[in-house]
Amino acid sequence: MSNLVHPEVHSTILPAKKLVVLLHGVGSNGHDLIKLVPYIQGGLPDCHFMAPHGVEPYDMAAHGRQWFSLQDRAPYVMKRLLESNVASVTAIIKQKQITLNLAGKDTIIIGFSQGAMMGVYLTLIQAEPFLCTVGFSGLLVAPSQCINTTTPICLVHGVLDTIVTVDAIDYAIQYLADHKVPYSAHKLEDLAHSIDHRGLEIAIDFIKNSRVNQ
Repeated sequence: MSNLVHPEVHSTILPAKKLVVLLHGVGSNGHDLIKLVPYIQGGLPDCHFMAPHGVEPYDMAAHGRQWFSLQDRAPYVMKRLLESNVASVTAIIKQKQITLNLAGKDTIIIGFSQGAMMGVYLTLIQAEPFLCTVGFSGLLVAPSQCINTTTPICLVHGVLDTIVTVDAIDYAIQYLADHKVPYSAHKLEDLAHSIDHRGLEIAIDFIKNSRVNQ
């Protein structure tokens, strides 16, 4: 991973006041999600955007990256792999925080699909809470211990999703409520396994509100 350059878009207001980390889906790479920045940067002009590549080569095709293998999707297997790889993701984020002179409270996580799985998991185990986290079309893999119950989490899921079905959001809602984690959840009609303008607007509003309440 050290030889991979992670795509970035600098804030239009310098120095950057916040770091937004975009975590892509399985088999993709950082170049995919960095394409979202032109659609959200206007609402977040003082944010530095970073879209790191998954920490492993995609193991079910010749190209792409992954945060962990999905060849075996048994919950206990995914949990074990998340536990193994989360330190590498943390290190990438920490290095960028140091470069920008920012901290966890200045960091926003946005993940799609497997990136949402990693992003929410990463959020729940943080000793130093993030500002907020947004998960699109994800599946909650709960950590052994929910350490961070203060970072607000926004979940967005398409009702027509056949890759990660929308009932995944109901399980996540129950878990977050049980652990008293602040959250908002949105099921979007006429949306499959994707991010659309409605989801981006929800994310921007959620981030802005989280900043107001910081």
